[in-house]
Amino acid sequence: MNDTYECDGCGACCRTKLVDVFEEDLLREPRIGPQMQPLREPGLDGEIGYLNCLTNGACPFLGSENHCGIYPTRPVVCVLFPAGSEECQEARQTFGLSRLEPIVKPQP
Repeated sequence: MNDTYECDGCGACCRTKLVDVFEEDLLREPRIGPQMQPLREPGLDGEIGYLNCLTNGACPFLGSENHCGIYPTRPVVCVLFPAGSEECQEARQTFGLSRLEPIVKPQP
């Protein structure tokens, strides 16, 4: 049985990840370009750069109340980041937050 999680918007992942940036991300959201660290050569699967959220303290697009300033056009790795994953839980732990609990589905 797979548990289902819903992001609670804590912003921990936006403070602890290296966000891979791909060309499609730049095409969708040009504001990423000036904020990313470019790679000298394309990386795995065409990665062209990254946003260093860990060293910089937070993603440059993380705004007040942990809201993403580019949410509709955020990088694909952010879109695909699974709430409740081990990486999510580790990020939460880094900031002293409790584990994200699975959504409890009502019994039929």
